[in-house]
Amino acid sequence: MTSIATRLVELLGTVRRPGDFFASGTIELLAPSLEVEGVGPVAFPLLPRQAEQLAAVAARAPYGRGQDTLVDAAIRRTWQIGPDKVRIKGRHWPRTLEAILSRVSQGLGVSDPIDAEFYKLLLYDTGSFFVSHRDTEKAPGMFATLVVVLPSQCSGGELLVRHQGREIRLDLRCEDPAEASFAAFYADCPHEVLPVTAGCRLALVYNLLRRGHGKPPEPPDYSGEQTGAAALLRQWSESEAVPDGETPLKLVHLLEHAYTPAEFGFHTLKGADAAAADMLSAAACQSGCDLHLALLTREESGSAEHTGYSWRGGRYDDDDEFEIDEVFDRSVKLSEWRTPDGSPSPLGEIPVEEMELSPPDAFDRLEPDEIHFREATGNEGASFERTYRRAALVLWPRDRHFAVLCQAGLAATLPCLEDMARRWTEDGADFASPLRRDAHDLAGHMIARWQTKHWYPRRDDAATDAARMLAALTRLEDIPCIETFLAGVTAAGVYAKADNAAVLGALGLLSRKTGTGLIERIVRATGATAFAACADLLARAAAAAPEHATSLRAAAAALIDLLPARPGPKQPWEASGPSVEPGFVVDLQIALATIDATLADRAVAHILALP
Repeated sequence: MTSIATRLVELLGTVRRPGDFFASGTIELLAPSLEVEGVGPVAFPLLPRQAEQLAAVAARAPYGRGQDTLVDAAIRRTWQIGPDKVRIKGRHWPRTLEAILSRVSQGLGVSDPIDAEFYKLLLYDTGSFFVSHRDTEKAPGMFATLVVVLPSQCSGGELLVRHQGREIRLDLRCEDPAEASFAAFYADCPHEVLPVTAGCRLALVYNLLRRGHGKPPEPPDYSGEQTGAAALLRQWSESEAVPDGETPLKLVHLLEHAYTPAEFGFHTLKGADAAAADMLSAAACQSGCDLHLALLTREESGSAEHTGYSWRGGRYDDDDEFEIDEVFDRSVKLSEWRTPDGSPSPLGEIPVEEMELSPPDAFDRLEPDEIHFREATGNEGASFERTYRRAALVLWPRDRHFAVLCQAGLAATLPCLEDMARRWTEDGADFASPLRRDAHDLAGHMIARWQTKHWYPRRDDAATDAARMLAALTRLEDIPCIETFLAGVTAAGVYAKADNAAVLGALGLLSRKTGTGLIERIVRATGATAFAACADLLARAAAAAPEHATSLRAAAAALIDLLPARPGPKQPWEASGPSVEPGFVVDLQIALATIDATLADRAVAHILALP
């Protein structure tokens, strides 16, 4: 069965031409010298007095209906000034216009050279608008329209452009005199200008023409591929992703071009990378997936062999005289996240599984960005380290967001959960809020992936991740997750004396019967390795509710049964019995004195028998 990673890269292989039905942006402006007949030089940003002067020499802009040209303020309310009355000068303007055309060509997916023919100057004052319409071919070879908005103060007047069921809303306000905004769109795209609600806007309109003959450019049409990608992603999102299973949790598609950190973003992707991102962005929206751009780093190390004979100055002369023998360690991680809309991403480093790569053999054909060899020293043979860095598009179903975040481990998820708990309480602690549901979902994923096997001694005096987790769950008042964590994680051995304050705080939200049952379960499961912690837990629990201390008798009896058979500290690798730590006798006797005097006498007799 072909994997989804392979099917995705096969589909993206057919998407080679970048571009869309529109292009827009802002550009640094060295203001041109603009003169209008009857007004003279125009200052920027546009002054209200000059807007009045321009309106006085302008005419109402018409619109076309078939072969007719009509003027109707109910359809189009805009002032226009023809090119014969406008002079655009200044030595910097040609260079600025050329830079705009370069970005427009890339945005529209046009590879052939294009020309911009000045068409008219438009003035939009308060109340101006233009209902939905299509531009007519005003000159031979015209395929698109370019609008350059000069610095002016206004609000409203957004440009809406539609194509094949899609609609883009462009805000072309440009109040900074050091910048101009621009928008270009194919001539057959219906578009409209929403009413200007305040101020005035001044815009230069150009006809975009292809050079030479042949078929005029058209918007890239990947509707078939987009539909196929959306169906593929939808099928993937509806399947169950199981760690180490056949269905990847996320998909990581390596891009073709290299990008510097300064130019790393969706808006700077090139060629087929831009085309793939545009198509996947639309397909992800249709299939309920999230799309990100990230930097993938793959680091490998292992053994090497020396193949040359050049030895100079106590070292081998050249890395070319080594060959890689075997890879011992490999890590693949994602960082430097970017979102399609440019908003900040809170994601940190997230690891990548081999099955998540698209194509699966992506690195087989790549040269490493860095490689270093070390000659043999002492008992160690020659070794190598190499690093690959590539930009990648990263996809995952929206409902797997927290599962993906959990791949980064507790260093990423714990601060996130703590922040969600804080925001939930500050927002009024509404139990029906989406924030609390998200926090519960994240906590469930964290508990399911919590590592319960440790091969190193635990520090009993240090704050632990388990304590932080329980504190966050207590703040969220998430009783189901508290019970699951205490039974499945704490009682599984992820437990230290430093956790007890958090354990008692969490137990305070549970019924007394459930709480005492969990304490007994923790003691029975962990007493052999965390005797002092269990004694402290009993002492705290008895002191918190002395009137109900007798309900802890079963837990206390279980702990006495686990009293060490011999005294003295032991090494971490010793398996028989717990270490006897200072203070445990005090904690134990304080607890037992409140819980059951008979058990206290029994414990004293055992301890005195081991001087």
